[in-house]
Amino acid sequence: MTGMGGSLSSQNTVVTQHFERLLFEQLLIALILVAAAGAIGALWFRRAQQDNLTEVAEPSGRRLLRIGFGIIWIIDGLLQLQVQMPIGMPTQVVAPTAASAPGWLASLVTSGVDAWLRHPITAAVATVWIQVGIGCWLLIARRGRWSQAAGVAAAAWGLGVWIFGNSLGGLFMAPISWMTGAPGAVAFYVVAGVLIALPDRVVASKSTMTWVTRAMGALILYFGILQAWPGRGFWSGGTASSPGAIPAMAQNMGSVSQPGFAASIQHWFASTTLSYSWLYNAVVVVVLLGVGAAYLSRRPQFLRPASWVYLAACVINWVLVQDFGVFGGMGTDLNSMIPWGLCALGIAKLSIAADEAVEVPEVTLDMAASERARLRQVGSLAALFVFAFGAIPMLLLPILPGATADAAVASGAQVTPLAGPAPSFTLMNQNNQTVSLASLKGRAVVLGFLDPVCTNDCPVEAHEFEAAAAALPASTIFIAVDVNPLYLSTASLRTFIANEGLSSFKNFDYVTGTIPELNKVWSKYGVDVQIAANGSMVAHTEPVYVIGPNGNLAATWAVQTGANASNPVGQSSTSILISQVKAAS
Repeated sequence: MTGMGGSLSSQNTVVTQHFERLLFEQLLIALILVAAAGAIGALWFRRAQQDNLTEVAEPSGRRLLRIGFGIIWIIDGLLQLQVQMPIGMPTQVVAPTAASAPGWLASLVTSGVDAWLRHPITAAVATVWIQVGIGCWLLIARRGRWSQAAGVAAAAWGLGVWIFGNSLGGLFMAPISWMTGAPGAVAFYVVAGVLIALPDRVVASKSTMTWVTRAMGALILYFGILQAWPGRGFWSGGTASSPGAIPAMAQNMGSVSQPGFAASIQHWFASTTLSYSWLYNAVVVVVLLGVGAAYLSRRPQFLRPASWVYLAACVINWVLVQDFGVFGGMGTDLNSMIPWGLCALGIAKLSIAADEAVEVPEVTLDMAASERARLRQVGSLAALFVFAFGAIPMLLLPILPGATADAAVASGAQVTPLAGPAPSFTLMNQNNQTVSLASLKGRAVVLGFLDPVCTNDCPVEAHEFEAAAAALPASTIFIAVDVNPLYLSTASLRTFIANEGLSSFKNFDYVTGTIPELNKVWSKYGVDVQIAANGSMVAHTEPVYVIGPNGNLAATWAVQTGANASNPVGQSSTSILISQVKAAS
């Protein structure tokens, strides 16, 4: 037998089922919260005077940022519904960005990953509500303190994501490039949130907008210089076997699971830039340097066309290089181009308005408009409730009780606390006795998956089970499910137990069944079993599940085996984790 990697699959069926279940349960609660906001709003309507309200018209630049980023936040929240997010988000999206970061930043990101992995399902669901709540809040709250509060929420959450989730936008993952996403999409969520949160008098100030516009120009100019710098791989197309930076990016994005039209665009662009990378890069450099200079000048006659040229360049690069940003099952946002283009256009509009001293008039709303304004306040309250519904558990995530992740991080495993009933099964143990998971209710169960003819990892795992049993109550049951489709007899199970000296291991059931019966169990518990072409080896994933006396799943992780002199059986990750998770559950 050979293992199939130490990490828990991001599409583990048990994890995804509980993720979907918790989402549905919390959706019902969210609807109740929205209804409560409506009731509070109705009460407020009764008490509110029916006088006409006044409202300051919204500057076009602010409206663009509010609506544009409101829609983007909702899209990001919906992307968090992908079933890979509980495990894949911290391990496949967050952790890689910290690999090249300095120690202090890597430490911050790791602390966030640890907190997430202690309660990945809770964290993934909370992220959905936070981002959908922010997006709805921005769209509903058009003006006033409610709208400014939405901007504060967007900026605060965005800053946290930029630091802990994006490692400052991957600025330490060389070579950084405007094309590929630096300085991170979420950086512009923060900028937009701040501009929405600022009082009108500050945003309308010429000095404020001069600083903001020139900062944007300096940033664009900086990335233009980086893009033009020789030796960074963007001028050369390379060859099909050794492509340059631009075709390599296109080839990589083209290999992601996506609709046919998107894959076709990527394949065409990858093949074209093998010969014409220099041309595409030259166009990008000219645009970035020209737009950056226009923003630095802050002259309306340059700023107006430059902002639209920049938005068009962002959209083109978003399609050709960033591949729309959302495909592949792990896309968390639209990537940087659309947020950056909208942010730059919004800043240009606000800057021109401040330069031309455009006065935003205060208008008196008629009765119908006043009622709509009050209705928007009620909607803002509902959006706040949805946002808080996700933000509160996210803030509490580092201190919520559950399986510790420290041992898991040290061993490379990923502890995933779970909830809900364990999938049932009925199989035959090594003594030809029927073992039913349902019949064991009232006793804690540790469930693993072993190959009876394995001579490397599986024997170590079995001995780790035995070592963990010594630290647990005598009522704890250990069950190993056969994962070798070629050796299904109870005799082969008894041979494994005898060869490994496990005959005295009490409360240990090694179970097997027919191929259809075992396939159901493997599928329910997310175990992938593959027979090698020559039939001599079986590869399988190695999750361990801890099931509480109430029959509910407590936690799961992928086994990290390999006892040696520095890590003898009895002091290894699996036995320690079993004891710790059992104690925590």
